[in-house]
Amino acid sequence: MHEMLEKLQRDHANLKRVLEILSHQIDLFCEGHESNTDLLIELIEYLESYADHGHHPLEDEIFRVGLKERPEQLAILYDQHAGLSRMTRRFRNSLEGVLQGEVMLREEIGIQGREYVALQSQHLDLEEGEVFPYLERQMTPGKWGHVGAHLPRYDDPVFDAPDRVRFHNLLAYLERDTAAVT
Repeated sequence: MHEMLEKLQRDHANLKRVLEILSHQIDLFCEGHESNTDLLIELIEYLESYADHGHHPLEDEIFRVGLKERPEQLAILYDQHAGLSRMTRRFRNSLEGVLQGEVMLREEIGIQGREYVALQSQHLDLEEGEVFPYLERQMTPGKWGHVGAHLPRYDDPVFDAPDRVRFHNLLAYLERDTAAVT
C-alpha cells in the first residue's frame, strides 16, 4: 500500500477514536451528567482544524487525481467534505453558544452531535470500503508523484505534532485512556 494511503488510514483510525470520545461526551451531556465542556470544544476544534483543513484537502488532492475516471464518486466525496465542514461549524457554534449562556435544549445538542458523528462515520466507512481499495488498484507511481508534488502540508496537531496548549484536555484524555488500557 502506498504511504499516502497508509497515512489516510492512520488519520481515519485517529478520527474514529476522536469521534468515539465525542459521542461519549455528547451522551454524558444529553443525559445531564457531568461532561467536560472544554474537552467537547477541543474535540470539535480538532475535527475542524485537522479534518477540515488538513486531512480532507489531502484526500481531495488524491481523489482529484485518482478518481478522474469516476466523476460521480468524486463529486459525492467533495460534497460530503463540504457538508461535514458546515456541520462541524454549526455544531461548534451550538456548543459555544450553550457555554456562553444561550438557551438551547440538551436534546437539540444531542441531535446535532449524534447526526454529526453518524455522518462522519459513514463518510469514513465509504472511503475505507470503496475509495481506498479503488485507489490502491488504480493509482500509478506517476499519479502518486503528481499528488506528492501538489500535496498540502498540515501536521496533525494531536497525533503527529501534539499542540499541548491548544489541545491540553484532549491530549490528557487520550493519555489517561491509553494508560487505562495498558
